[in-house]
Amino acid sequence: MFKTNYCSKTDHALFKKATDLLEHRGPDEEGFLYTKDYSFGHKRLTIRDIILGKQPMSILNHHLVYNGEIYNFKELNDMLENKVKSNSDTELLLKLMIEFGPKIINSINGIFAFVYAFNDTVIMARDHVGVKPLYYTIYNNDLLASSEIKSLLTYGVKARMGCNELAELIALSPSHSPGNTLYKDIFEVKPGHYMIFKKNTKLEDFEYFNVKRKQNTASYSDNVSYVRYLLTDSIKRNLISDVGISSFLSGGLDSSIISSVAHDTIGEIDTYSIDYEGNDKEFKQNSFETSRDEDYIGYLVKKKGYNHKTVKIDSQTLFDYLKTDVILRDGPGMADIDSSMLYLAKEVSKKHRVSLSGECADELFGGYPWFKEKNITTFPWIRNIEQRIDLLNERVKNKIDVLAYLNSKYNEIIKEAPVLEEDDEDTKKELQMNYINLKYFMPTLLDRKDRMTMGASLEVRVPFADRRIVNFAYNLPYKFKNYNNKEKQILRDAMKEYLPREILERKKSPYPKSQAKSWHKIVKNEILKVLDSDTPLKKIFNIKKLKELCSDDRELEVPWFGQLMRKDAFMAYLYQIHYWLTEYKIEVEI
Repeated sequence: MFKTNYCSKTDHALFKKATDLLEHRGPDEEGFLYTKDYSFGHKRLTIRDIILGKQPMSILNHHLVYNGEIYNFKELNDMLENKVKSNSDTELLLKLMIEFGPKIINSINGIFAFVYAFNDTVIMARDHVGVKPLYYTIYNNDLLASSEIKSLLTYGVKARMGCNELAELIALSPSHSPGNTLYKDIFEVKPGHYMIFKKNTKLEDFEYFNVKRKQNTASYSDNVSYVRYLLTDSIKRNLISDVGISSFLSGGLDSSIISSVAHDTIGEIDTYSIDYEGNDKEFKQNSFETSRDEDYIGYLVKKKGYNHKTVKIDSQTLFDYLKTDVILRDGPGMADIDSSMLYLAKEVSKKHRVSLSGECADELFGGYPWFKEKNITTFPWIRNIEQRIDLLNERVKNKIDVLAYLNSKYNEIIKEAPVLEEDDEDTKKELQMNYINLKYFMPTLLDRKDRMTMGASLEVRVPFADRRIVNFAYNLPYKFKNYNNKEKQILRDAMKEYLPREILERKKSPYPKSQAKSWHKIVKNEILKVLDSDTPLKKIFNIKKLKELCSDDRELEVPWFGQLMRKDAFMAYLYQIHYWLTEYKIEVEI
């Protein structure tokens, strides 16, 4: 938590209360610093240099609060005149900012969100792709910033939604446009950006990182070799820790690669997976979910001898966690897959502080079916915009042009995609698809990963999100990603020495979901109770149409979001919106 004291003194008790709401993100230690101009609060999860890495950290009149990990510690430390003698990447970051200023941020290989202040200047920064969150607002002419929105709300910022925020909820959620939130006047620092705030001046926004367009003229075999080098190097850098490392393992390609390289590097690793009550008997194949993870995890466990644990969640817990998910996100999220991720993270955190995950591989290496489509005119994971609009009440329909908002965001982002003049139309479309996945879909999954795992006091690292891999993958032709018409074939070829044949040949299967009848029954009954109550959902939706949709057991014709947010998940998501509007007392201003 951070606040400037330029225009108002800080109430220490209130500031501590706001910081204490981040306890789950750092239950090991806390620290506070109050100066004439600034207030800092920090909750620490001790992973690096447990003794010397305490925060807030100060050197003379330079102060820092920071969340994250720096993976190129040695290279950056070698650049300093006054080198860091400890293992503390907090001290390293502070000294880098003192010596080089914000121009050094793009040189950092890691995951981070930080606030750095000196004299009358505040710099807020967020990592290249947004693994770590950072929110801010201007309140009574002072800057407030935090890893989670709840701290800002506690400090006195009102929980309000205007037309733009409603449009975000209806048109894009659970994704969002870069920089925006579901709260009026509360924003996020964009991935790859830093912001500067000075007394009596406006907040300035600077982009320090974006993908750059460069033609890839290398052969397939050379690209395979380079993928192997980049990914193995990134995974090994992600293993830096003064505490033990674990890994999520689904039995799919991405998590298996990471777990295997990690195991071969450090010699032993605990791995974890999630499963659902009833899925062993009630699982049915479909075009996306072609197999159960449990059928494949065993191949890798047998080959490598992992200490593996499958965590099973029952349907009632899956539903009960929907409320906790909302509190951790400060808004509705990805419903049941949020709940299962939180439950899994809680189990991992009983033994570990750090885990690795395979997030970002599909977005960067073309793992989704929409990468094959040539004539995309909107976000391909939102295919039901007409149904979304149809479910609104008449007042909202008359006030907000949801379709226009969706189209404006799509057209805005594809125009930003870096292309070359000599790129043909097919190449430009391919690059635009890469770009919207990087800027919209990938941050949605990273948001989920951070909130649910840090909600369990577990830091999860994502080796695929290495800035070198991100820029390389943007320029890698889809014909190589999908070599021989097999999704992510280049990853399979690059990492085949680490994996058994069964996993190398497994068709992509997404994060598992419950297919249990008990889950369907619980979520349907609970949302129908809500719709029969005096729910604040009526401020936004046509309750009669929601009842008709939720009472009918027929599946949605297309998912509400992505590939698998179908009927049960939609009802759970609707329940989360109800709970959020109620619990946070959201003022809907239209």
